[in-house]
Amino acid sequence: MSLWVWIAVGAGSFLVLGFSAALAVGAVLGRIGRRVTELHETEEWMMAPPSRAEADTTEPQPEEAEATSGRVIRLR
Repeated sequence: MSLWVWIAVGAGSFLVLGFSAALAVGAVLGRIGRRVTELHETEEWMMAPPSRAEADTTEPQPEEAEATSGRVIRLR
């Protein structure tokens, strides 16, 4: 094949890959936009508790005596 055919194949491939990538990015951004619109329409986000309130608070808390102890234990 001649040089111009290879140039045309390369340019065509570049355009097809660029168009495919643009469609993929557009699909992702469209999905994000729809979900944001749903949040604003339902306003469920205003009634939801803060994300830190959802954390499990059943972790054992250190006792005051342990937290304020000045004793240092060193292992040898």
